[in-house]
Amino acid sequence: MKNRRKRRNSAAKEAPIEPQPIIRSSLQRFVYTTERSDEGVTALTGLPLAIEAFHTLGLADACARELHLKERARGPSEAQWVEVLTMLHFAGGTDLDDLMIFKQDDGLCRLWGTPNRVSPRSALDFLKRFHDPSLEMSRQGKAVIVPETEGLRGLGRVNAHLLAEVQCRHPVKTATLDLDASIHPCNKRDALFTYDKVRGYQPVIVVWSEQELIVHDEFRDGNVPAGMGNVPVLKAALRALPEGISKKYVRADSALYEHKTLRFLDREGIEFAISADVSRELRKEIEALPKKAWHTLPPREGEVAKEERFWAEVPFVPEEPEARKAERPFRYIAIKLPPKLVQLDLFEPPPEDRYVAIVTNRDLPAPELIHWHREKCGTVEKMHDMLKHDVGARLFPSSVFGACAAWYRLAILALNLYTAMKHSILPKEFETQRLPTTRFRFLNRAGRVIRHARRFVVVLSHVAAALATSYIQVREALGALTG
Repeated sequence: MKNRRKRRNSAAKEAPIEPQPIIRSSLQRFVYTTERSDEGVTALTGLPLAIEAFHTLGLADACARELHLKERARGPSEAQWVEVLTMLHFAGGTDLDDLMIFKQDDGLCRLWGTPNRVSPRSALDFLKRFHDPSLEMSRQGKAVIVPETEGLRGLGRVNAHLLAEVQCRHPVKTATLDLDASIHPCNKRDALFTYDKVRGYQPVIVVWSEQELIVHDEFRDGNVPAGMGNVPVLKAALRALPEGISKKYVRADSALYEHKTLRFLDREGIEFAISADVSRELRKEIEALPKKAWHTLPPREGEVAKEERFWAEVPFVPEEPEARKAERPFRYIAIKLPPKLVQLDLFEPPPEDRYVAIVTNRDLPAPELIHWHREKCGTVEKMHDMLKHDVGARLFPSSVFGACAAWYRLAILALNLYTAMKHSILPKEFETQRLPTTRFRFLNRAGRVIRHARRFVVVLSHVAAALATSYIQVREALGALTG
């Protein structure tokens, strides 16, 4: 009798199943329906580990200390806003409307009450607090690097706190900083045209190669040239580095090729390798080199050269008004590229030789220096790709400049948090994996959250026992960090 009553009550909670078409496929015959009761189902059983890491690494405390955006105490705190928006990036969200996915996840909301206190509209209002309408903005025909507001500077200090936490637990003695800008196309009306003739933004990031962390970023309008105002960016990146670093290096493309920048780095004792503009004067010196000055560029160890290239030292000393009397000139290295394979017309002259150049204050052998300089393609350019495709920095939530800058910096915080977890918390199998792979295999997995013995229990299927074991090991690692 009791069993019959239970079945009747259970059936009463189920929604009526509407007729649905039968579609031929490899699946068993099935229909979709909903359940009226809240059974604590979650599709994000691994996300609570990222939330716990956010607090264990002191990011919540750093937010409370560095951010003072709210005028009233009502609603979520700054730390809660940064937490939920960072987790939105972490879980794969690309738009503020994706906050509704958190709110619809019954099991996650049982453990984490913050999603129930926010909405896409209130999230946008929070992001707009990072904007200052009194600041001069870029406009088409006039490029302006918009100064950071106090809120953005505070968010940068939160990121610097995370860098220090990683350095404390995973120390290194060297910081190789790779700087680069990248175009983020955006069809919003207020976005300005880039040199590629598309609307968008062109933020600059500085990547700490050894730790795979983004040290600093500067959000810029699309019409701001990549070579504009990079000395303040470098200074901010150097300030953000934690203590314990004995040697610093800088690598960049020709956007950083400015004598003022080169002298700043040299006077700070920072060794660098930067792509040089092949000006008319530099090209003249390269073409005047004798044949014996050119040497074959060997491939990196363990690699096979796809095409033959040559290098040569160039005795080039450009005019440099800012150089002091005792300062030595920089070293220039030219690289001759193979000719482009194009079909020429009859009597058409062959194409000119192609050259690229590197300027440096390092004394490394030229082949070693060239390969070291090229390594930045695997760090900063990879990081741009991860920002666009692994977290939600490819799309922007507003046409308000400061809100977009905050959204971008929160995406960086999420990416840095993932790197911090890879260093000391996640299983070794994820040490070389990008965030989307870890989401699919580890974070975004199904389970049920139930209440038992005055506590919540996250229940996984018995076929995912290995996953549950990994979750427990991660929590033990988090506990060790806390201790």
